[in-house]
Amino acid sequence: MSWELIRDILIATVPLLVIFPSLFAFTTWVERKALARIQNRIGPNKTGVPCTRISLFGLGQPAADGIKMLFKEDIVPRGADRLFHLLAPIVALIPAMLVLCFLPLEFPWAKYIQVPVQAFLLDGAVIFFFAITGINTLAVFMAGWASRNKYSLLGGMRAIAQMVSYEIPLVLSAVIVVMLVGSLNAADIASAQEGYQWFVFTPWGLAAFVIFFIAALAETNRSPFDLPEAESELIAGYFTEYSGFKFALFFLGEYIAMFAISGLAVTLFLGAGEGPGVATVPALSAVWFLAKIFALISLMIWLRGTLPRLRVDQLMAFAWKFLLPLSILNILLAGLAWHLRGQGTVAQAATWAASLLILYFTARVLDGLSRPQARPRQYKYAE
Repeated sequence: MSWELIRDILIATVPLLVIFPSLFAFTTWVERKALARIQNRIGPNKTGVPCTRISLFGLGQPAADGIKMLFKEDIVPRGADRLFHLLAPIVALIPAMLVLCFLPLEFPWAKYIQVPVQAFLLDGAVIFFFAITGINTLAVFMAGWASRNKYSLLGGMRAIAQMVSYEIPLVLSAVIVVMLVGSLNAADIASAQEGYQWFVFTPWGLAAFVIFFIAALAETNRSPFDLPEAESELIAGYFTEYSGFKFALFFLGEYIAMFAISGLAVTLFLGAGEGPGVATVPALSAVWFLAKIFALISLMIWLRGTLPRLRVDQLMAFAWKFLLPLSILNILLAGLAWHLRGQGTVAQAATWAASLLILYFTARVLDGLSRPQARPRQYKYAE
């Protein structure tokens, strides 16, 4: 391996490993302030510049939390499997960081040193994304099993059921884009949307984007699909017995996974780094890419402060009885739209009507799930 190749790999990957963890710290502050605003609270507002009285709206809170986690005592239960208890947070973080290297994120200095658009060019980048993120399911179950705690075990089992169920509509919604572009390369998918021909502006693409985003919430354990954690009933779920730096790794892995899956959504449906001014100033491509990712993460934060947590039966029924059939129907709709392209406005209006019907039923089901439902009590009478 030549020195030039090593240099190009380091220049392409090191910024990813620095930028996104830094954005993670800022995102935690944004989420705490946004949730506080939704709940009519102040949020972090004390910690600012060290050794001064300058608070800066509490921007120093992420650094304070990181220092606290770094020096906090690491407590391992007596009956826990110490090896897997240690490996679980590491396995949860590595796939999320690795997936970032396959996003078509172009850095401003790329054209000067001939670094590719992505850190690693891979023809099957989309398949690799779903394959490598599946390891996170194993990490969550390892954490629940190795802790020797019944609440952690229940959280791990919930995570297995939830992630496996929602990964199917997640993949099926991405299949539509891959099917019509004819490539699994993220750079090819991004280039196919040049000229503001974003797939989200098509009827089948809009429906696929909504399904993808809902399934992404479940895959990253975000509200209202945070059943593996469920602090109100399972203490903290699969990481109940984690503290200190191990808990920080789980926390970091969850947020990096949010960045990774949001980056994939931007690549598949939102035109990647395309935006106003990119044609004249190519360096704006990275700015627009990160801005779209932050827009999706802001939507995740808003939903966390708005929607209540689902029940387990609602969670599973929504995936298998609703999202899965809609994903398959949307694939057929996309194939029909591709076959009828150029056939006139009537065919296009029909595809738009079918896609809007899918979105309407999705909104109605989500509205029904967000409403509290009373169950009839079961009484046993003496014979």
